[in-house]
This record gives sequence, structure tokens and C-alpha cells, in this order.
Amino acid sequence: MTLTTTLSEELNAIVEAHAERSGSTPTSALDDLIRRGAAQVDWREIREGIEDIRSTAIDTFAALDAIGPYSLATLQLLAHWAARSEASKFDELAYSQEALAVAGASWDATLTASGIPLPPRAQEA
Repeated sequence: MTLTTTLSEELNAIVEAHAERSGSTPTSALDDLIRRGAAQVDWREIREGIEDIRSTAIDTFAALDAIGPYSLATLQLLAHWAARSEASKFDELAYSQEALAVAGASWDATLTASGIPLPPRAQEA
């Protein structure tokens, strides 16, 4: 692979000094410096960071899995009670749909206010 790049004066001086010390060309010196730099990357630290992100995602999904069914059941129970109270002419399905619509709009507004892009399902509605 051929890569053309412009180095700052400081980096160019480092490459030229390395080339003189090693008795090689600036191109070979730059290759050597990149190879040495890549060898010094702490891949363990990067893997630990990725594992932290993965662990947080798993914990978040577990929390949503625990909370979601209870939240939905509560909405359905409230809709059931409202429909059975005879104070309204709506049925359970209408109450559930209204609760989900209001909750969805509120959630989308919260995401927008936080600067988080809306998921595709919210943009389609």
C-alpha cells in the first residue's frame, strides 16, 4: 500500500533523526516508527474498555427486561379499571392505545431534549 502524507516539522525531524540513527531512508524510518508505535499500543486497556461497554449494555437490557413487562402490565391494568368503571365509554384497547401513544410522545420528547436521535420506529410514525 502506498500512502502519501505531510508531516509537521516536528514529526519530520523525528523521522529524519531515526533514519540517520538507523542508517535507513526516511520512508523506512517512518515504517519502523509506525510498527514500533503499533506494538506499544495497550490492547489490554482497549479490550477492557470494550468489555465495560458490553457489560453496561447487558445490564441495561436486563433492567429493561425486568421493568418493561411490569410497566406494560400496569398500563393494561389501568386501562382495564378505567373501562370497567363505567365512567367512560372507551374500551380497554382504546385506553391502552392512548396510554402507549402519550408515553411514546413523552419519551420521544425526552430523547429529543437530550439530543439523542429518535429510533427508526419513532421517525416512521
